[in-house]
Amino acid sequence: MRRMGGAGAVAAMALACVFGTALLLAMTAGAGVYRHVGERIARNTEERVSLTYVTAKLHAADEAGDVEVSPFGGADAVRLLRDADGVPYETILYVYGGALRELFCERDWEPAPETGQIIAEAQELRIREDAPGLLRLDYIGADGHASAAYVFLRSAGGGES
Repeated sequence: MRRMGGAGAVAAMALACVFGTALLLAMTAGAGVYRHVGERIARNTEERVSLTYVTAKLHAADEAGDVEVSPFGGADAVRLLRDADGVPYETILYVYGGALRELFCERDWEPAPETGQIIAEAQELRIREDAPGLLRLDYIGADGHASAAYVFLRSAGGGES
């Protein structure tokens, strides 16, 4: 067998170093892409979950006129009305101070908007009634990404579904 000369050993070592450097750069780039994708998935999931949370609350409260849209804390809000032992209560869903919030209180009591429990980070929740019983919710997440949902309130729409 022939032994490798000094130049051959240097060439083999250089090739191994180039391969190792390329592998390290590829792993670093892959980790950055993976982190970016993970952050984006988490952000999208939070927005979807937040909007789904509001729509689920609306569907749960959809009984004879138990949903009202009115301002609270200087922004649009949804008020879910109910009576417990003859005492009228409401759950208010709104965005205040950079967060989607939920507040449970007696109906005629106007607490400070910052006292609501934080559900998720958000910039804005706009609510409008496009048709009788059809609410459009425009939700803007913490990163400025907008999403929308329609909720048909059967109690206000007059139809069966």
